[in-house]
Amino acid sequence: MKRAREHGSFFIYSLIFKMANVTTNFLPADGNWEMKKFGFKASAAIAEGALVGWEISGNTTTGNLTVYGVENAAGADFVGILTAPIAATDSDYATAGKLKSVLIPKHALAEAYFTVAAGTFTTADIGKTVETASSATGLAVDTAGKGARITAYISSTRGKCSFSLPTTETA
Repeated sequence: MKRAREHGSFFIYSLIFKMANVTTNFLPADGNWEMKKFGFKASAAIAEGALVGWEISGNTTTGNLTVYGVENAAGADFVGILTAPIAATDSDYATAGKLKSVLIPKHALAEAYFTVAAGTFTTADIGKTVETASSATGLAVDTAGKGARITAYISSTRGKCSFSLPTTETA
């Protein structure tokens, strides 16, 4: 069983290092992630390495994922990191429920690398809870919010975070 888990982590790390966005957007920083397929909203272009969350329509979920908002709000909670881009030129772009692979955290303390999308990032920001950029491809490190918790400083443009913030409910 242990060997199977190690093999699974190796597969995910192999996939991660083959991803085009190795130096941009979000990327798992430890072995606490697993890959699952989810249905996605129709006609929504989403970048590789972007955060995704539940789509909300009419104050309820649709069962599909879409680009994550700036924070956990109205039930549109964080789910994971998209492993491949969804482009307007894709043959299934306008199809609701198209299946795409998403890396999801195995627990709340799983860490991901992030890119600074806005603000001045220093070691003093470790421990802050901040908003996600509207593109869901980085963090707004100077804007308090419920998007992610900063866990480590790497450089002025890169750090680590977790998504250990409370989720919300919808009807």
